[in-house]
Amino acid sequence: MRIRDKIKKPQRPVVAYEILPPREKDGTLNSYAETISSLLSQTHIDAINIPEVHDEAGRGDRPIVNQKRGEPRKFGMLLQDIVGIEAIVNRVVVHENHDLQKKWIHETHEKYEIENLIIVGGESSSISYEGPTVNEALSFIKNDFNRESSSLFSGCIAIPSRKNESKNLLRKSKNGAEFFTTQVLYDSKNIIKMIDNYQDLCNSNNTFPRRILLSFAPVSSQKNIDFLKWLGVEIPNNTEKYLQARPGTMTDRSLDVAIETLNEVLNHITENNLKVPLGLNVEHIMSYNFQYSVEMLQELARIYREFCIKTKQYN
Repeated sequence: MRIRDKIKKPQRPVVAYEILPPREKDGTLNSYAETISSLLSQTHIDAINIPEVHDEAGRGDRPIVNQKRGEPRKFGMLLQDIVGIEAIVNRVVVHENHDLQKKWIHETHEKYEIENLIIVGGESSSISYEGPTVNEALSFIKNDFNRESSSLFSGCIAIPSRKNESKNLLRKSKNGAEFFTTQVLYDSKNIIKMIDNYQDLCNSNNTFPRRILLSFAPVSSQKNIDFLKWLGVEIPNNTEKYLQARPGTMTDRSLDVAIETLNEVLNHITENNLKVPLGLNVEHIMSYNFQYSVEMLQELARIYREFCIKTKQYN
């Protein structure tokens, strides 16, 4: 079953693993496929989520030196061919004009055989970009591209801390977004509020909520925390202090935070009989956190799959 079919079945668990393309200095993309093979030998996932990161001036100085990496869609095609698992390729659409973005979309589907995209916008709505907005790109895929050829399955990023984000989800859904992945979560307050508001909006608009993949990642150092915050991830002060505490390791404590956050969201869904389908997306942030992320994925997936088996509201 394709990832799009799994995502559209609310009761079915959907687990993705997010990984950056390898750095060009690390050698060929092919050698990196061994890492994914190692992951698949340790746990089950439904898709590989491949992000695209751009440095923007509004974020300030990057806390970790940027490394030139392989092209996400090329890495995605490789994984699909060699490892045999579907890729979801992220595309930041605002940095090149409309015509170039349309060309990129056609090439990605036809040349690289990618069928799943996450459409990503810019750093700030106050910045004037030369490329299309997320909604314009979604609308092109839905109303132009998908009418002329085989369909692309499109999703977007959800930022729970952003004002009126539930309205953004509804608008993007109407323009063609079929699912969402959140920013990395280290607290349940904002994501629960966003899900509640999104459910209410879907009810009042007589439409069904799209699946939201909850994102988690381990941290092993203050440098990891600083990088996440540079990316815009919200980490509450008390959570950051807990992550820095002694004794024990930061990776163990970040797993504790992820488990608590996931359980709070799942319990809220159950207790309030909400219909918003959920999924799971785990990422490593830094390559040296790979094994930590696999361990996090295994534990969170166990909790999440148990929830999917027991839950009744999606029936």
